[in-house]
Amino acid sequence: MMIICLLPVSSAFQEHFLEVIQNQEFMLLPTAEIVKLLSSDEINVPDEETIFKALMMWVRHDVQHRQQDLGVLLAFIRLPLLPPQMFSDDLECQKLLMEAMKYHLLPERRPMFQSPRTKPRKSTVGALYAVGGMDATKGSTTVEKYDLRTNTWVQVGAMNGRRLQFGVAVIDNKLYVVGGRDGLKTSNMVECYNPINKVWSTMPPMSTHRHGLGECSPNHFHN
Repeated sequence: MMIICLLPVSSAFQEHFLEVIQNQEFMLLPTAEIVKLLSSDEINVPDEETIFKALMMWVRHDVQHRQQDLGVLLAFIRLPLLPPQMFSDDLECQKLLMEAMKYHLLPERRPMFQSPRTKPRKSTVGALYAVGGMDATKGSTTVEKYDLRTNTWVQVGAMNGRRLQFGVAVIDNKLYVVGGRDGLKTSNMVECYNPINKVWSTMPPMSTHRHGLGECSPNHFHN
């Protein structure tokens, strides 16, 4: 007789989901615990596709007994947030997939299609950064990141020097800090910060020195 001890779905499971799904323990979770994971807004994943693939992996581990629950479980996957290359023979699955296809093919009608499945999970909505600012020394150099899941600000870097009245824009998931003042001197410097490896790069300088400027990137404006 084999006794299997399964941990409940805890905050540790949600925080370290990518590691959890690599373990045999995940494959042995009962359906009720999988539902808890799939329905959580707090689960830490890079995108919705990761959760979908984990579900398919769990189903394939015991297809004979788990396939019958697939339609119910797919209701907890935010299918409208997945790429629309999917199909199924199950009627309930088809309904959910049709919902996702409409979401992709009719973007102007998305306000009408809102449901728990169209709400992104907190870890997938992107990042909010605050760069510089005023502190006791009249020129903070910190780069801080807001984590929506934990509702906290964390320092993730620092500028190479004190600057005020500079501009910041985001291009290709990198922060571009442009111009500003160091004391009374106006700068034409442009620096790029990569939040992944936390490395600053010096970009070609502007031909004009600027401070108090606004920046824009495609489809976004920053002041």
